[in-house]
This record gives sequence, C-alpha cells and structure tokens, in this order.
Amino acid sequence: MRSCSTYLAASVLSVVTAAAAPSLASNIAAPAAVAPGTAGGPEAMQELVVEGRHEGPRMWVVRSGDHTLWILGTISPLPKKMVWQPDAVEEALKQTQEVVPAWPSYGIGANPITALRVYIAWRHLQKPPDNLPLKESLPAPLYARVEALRIRYAPHDNKIEQMRPMLAARELLTHVLDAAGLALRNEVQQEVLTLAARHGVRVRQDKLRIEDPVDVIKDVGATPLSSEVACLDAVVTLLETDLGNMQARARAWALGDVDALRQIPHADDRTACIAAVSTSERVRKLIARAQDNWLIAVTDSLGRNRGTLAVQSMERLLGEQGTLATLRARGYIVEGP
Repeated sequence: MRSCSTYLAASVLSVVTAAAAPSLASNIAAPAAVAPGTAGGPEAMQELVVEGRHEGPRMWVVRSGDHTLWILGTISPLPKKMVWQPDAVEEALKQTQEVVPAWPSYGIGANPITALRVYIAWRHLQKPPDNLPLKESLPAPLYARVEALRIRYAPHDNKIEQMRPMLAARELLTHVLDAAGLALRNEVQQEVLTLAARHGVRVRQDKLRIEDPVDVIKDVGATPLSSEVACLDAVVTLLETDLGNMQARARAWALGDVDALRQIPHADDRTACIAAVSTSERVRKLIARAQDNWLIAVTDSLGRNRGTLAVQSMERLLGEQGTLATLRARGYIVEGP
C-alpha cells in the first residue's frame, strides 16, 4: 500500500525555483498507465470519478501520554472529480491546537539578484543536454515508445521533442493523468488547511532556507544523460503497464478502503529517477533536510500540544524505514488502519 512517488527531480526544481518562477513550482506525481490491448488499457480507459458520501480516508494515531498526533496519509495522483469526506479530519481538528503540513515552505532570500540568477539557471536547465533533440538523446527503441505515448495522449504537443529526458517524462505524465481522470496536483492538504482556518487552528509552516539555489539547479542540470534516460525509461514502462492500478489506488484512498490499498500491486517507480538527481551531495542533503524537518516538527508539536494533526504522503509513512516505524522505534504508540 504505497502511493506512486513524487519525482524528486521535479521536487528539487520546485524547491529552488519557487521564488523566481512560481508558475514552474509544482510537485510532479509519478503515475502509470496500462498498455494498449491489456485489460483496462487505453482503449477501455474511462475517467475516474469518485463522488457521493462514503467513509473517506483513514488516519493514523500517535500517542505520547495524553498527547495525540493524528496523521492523514495521502497519495498522489487522485481523481480530478473526487469528492472526499473530511469528517474524520474535522473531528480531529476539534481536539487539535496545531496542523503540520507535509513539506516545509522554501526560501532563497529576498535578494532580487539571487532570484534573477535562479530564474536564468532554471531557463538553462530547460535545454536538453548538448541541445540535442529527444530523438538523438534516446536509444531508438525507447524513443519509439515515447513517440507512441505522445501520439496517443498528446498528438499536438511537439514540445516534448525539445525537452531533456527528465522533463519529457514529466510532460508525458501530465497528459496520461489527464486522460485517466487523475489530478496532477494533490489538493487534499489545501483542503485540510482550509478546514484548520475554519476551526481556528494554527498552522505550523516551517521554512527551509536554501543557501545555494543556483548551485542546486546547476547540480540537477549536470545529471548524466544516461541517468536521465534511465529515469525516462522507468516512467515510460509505468505508463505502459499500470494505469488501472493507479486508478484503483486513487479510488480506494478516497473511499477509505485501506485493505484494498494494501492489496493493489504497486510498482517501484522511484529508483531510477531518484538516482538521477541524487548524484549531487548538495541535492541529497537538501532532500534529507526537507524530510527530517517534518519529523522534527511533528515530534515537537506532539510534545507541546494535547492534539496535533499532520499531513504526509503514505510513501514516506509506510515501510521499514518509514516515519511510522521511526516513531514506534522512538517509543511512541502508533495505531492505524
């Protein structure tokens, strides 16, 4: 029961460009699609719609004495036309003094020269390695698979040909998600923050300052072409094989069907793309800081407040190295669905 990952390549770009180019700062989910001719494949694909009243997503409960932390686990992507029931969230908010979002906000300082340098570095990053078109950057068999997806889902999108492989992967994901009725952006956290404001609950939005944003972007831009190609290959494979499961996971989350979430197969789509952006020690440290800051924030809030509500992706919550296991190892009582 693990959500499709947020691609760290795009997350890093989101982090370092947020101040200079807000429209470019979006987290990119890593969805997948069923291959043509298979059950539930594109020929039979229909938009996923989840509506009406249902139990809604479940939460984990972490206890320390008489202090309680509720954690809403999210997945991405989710249905575009989803109506989820936040009843459990609203009940928790009645007993909560603080809400902790899944990620800190990011800052590069107020220096306009730094913001301009970040924007210039971002624009440079858009260019493919050696300014080669995608066809000349990829092995012929992989390029043919990319073209098949582009023609099927985005026949009028010619920008992909001039993109570097990592960004071409993002572009394909966008089109496939839309065709599957899945939303690229996860709006669940925003709904939680809106409910918190309605209930008068404060939000703890810590800020992670990036001291060297231009160097971070340059490090990402220096990703070896072979690593970018491996990332794109992994994404294309998922786009060819797994859309049915992606839709099923999204529906199960919206309905609060945890048993179904645990049973639905989930391919590991992260390894190649994480490796692509993790060749830089600077980038690895930035990602680790962002992840560590959330755990520091929730444990601090749990110690200070009788009630705390936090949001986090199931990908980071679950597993032997996940946050829930870490909290158990630290002696907290963790209860969940």
